[in-house]
Amino acid sequence: MGKLKALKEKRASAYKALEQMRQECDGREFTAEEQQRWDKMLADYDQADEAVEAEERFVDIQRKQAEERYQQVRPDNSKNEEREQAEYRSAFNDYILNGANGISAESRAIIAQRDKLAGLSAGVLIPTELASSIEVALKTYGGMFEAGELFHTSRGGDLTLPTINDTDAKAVIVAEYTQNTRRTPTFGSVTLKAHTYRTPTIPISEELMQDSAFNLDAVLTNLMSESFGRGINEHLTLGTGTGQPKGIVTCATACADKAAANAITLDNIIDLMKSVDAAYARNGKFMFNRNTLYELMRVKDLTGRFIWQEGTRDGLPATLFGKPYIVNDDMADIGAGNASVLFGDLKKYKIRMVKSFRVKRLNELLAEYLAIGLLGFARVDGMLLDAGTNPVKKLVHAAN
Repeated sequence: MGKLKALKEKRASAYKALEQMRQECDGREFTAEEQQRWDKMLADYDQADEAVEAEERFVDIQRKQAEERYQQVRPDNSKNEEREQAEYRSAFNDYILNGANGISAESRAIIAQRDKLAGLSAGVLIPTELASSIEVALKTYGGMFEAGELFHTSRGGDLTLPTINDTDAKAVIVAEYTQNTRRTPTFGSVTLKAHTYRTPTIPISEELMQDSAFNLDAVLTNLMSESFGRGINEHLTLGTGTGQPKGIVTCATACADKAAANAITLDNIIDLMKSVDAAYARNGKFMFNRNTLYELMRVKDLTGRFIWQEGTRDGLPATLFGKPYIVNDDMADIGAGNASVLFGDLKKYKIRMVKSFRVKRLNELLAEYLAIGLLGFARVDGMLLDAGTNPVKKLVHAAN
């Protein structure tokens, strides 16, 4: 934890330097030299922030490892589940290392029982603990897996989720022996499909797989999280809903007050927050890309204080107007016609995954190179649950 503390202190120091320079300039335009210094200082802060995130992720992995060691000494009533997970993990490794033709009959039976599929032509499910590590890693790529609510289904058919609009309903005082008034809420639904995403084929040499130092977990985590994170996050953010998920920006309702074509102001942020119903603003978060964050770091409130604030204590995130934010670099930059900022209850965006991540071993594709290929795939969709209550709003910039 000492390293994490040092990294956070370095980040705080970088922020202090930014704060000092902004105060020195006192709102005036930067000179060319000052702009160059400012950009360098922003880059230093960004680097420090990424180092903190990486260390926090490592600390989380350490915690998970400690929990796994604890699992080994849990009471007897959990040993059956542990044994089943260990058996499946062993069968999974057997498939990856030896392929569908070389896998043992016992491993084949274990995989078939877990996957409910006959044969291995469709690949195999990633073990539960490895899938969890991939989901944690996905949060570092883009932001939607952190912002939305991920859930799993056992089948891939269309899934209908109900919506209800009853935000205007409220209790009233009624005189004795007076009949209650009746109100019918507005019901609706959204349908989630299952779009198939595939990673590029990753070649792995036979020699590497035979090496005792070969780390299958690390290979699969990197393969899945980076490729899926970038590809799926783009659609969960900006997707059209036609042949792909309908992204949160596409689903979000535009704030009535537009921002200028190439700028963002205090009033824009206030109008955006004010436009979201209190029921959703209570749990509200912002979402924007890194370039927009840098611009928002310049904005001051009416008292001259910057609306962006560093977390005051370890473990507390930085905030914008006291609200947390998520950086999603698939969001558009500030610019004419773009939607650069979201605000609202981002957990209303639901991400559906069928079962879990799967991996398929390709034996023949790279055989002449004495290598095999690993192909990851997953079935995913996303949609904002909105019954006309507009839980998420977007700030749109005027056209030129």
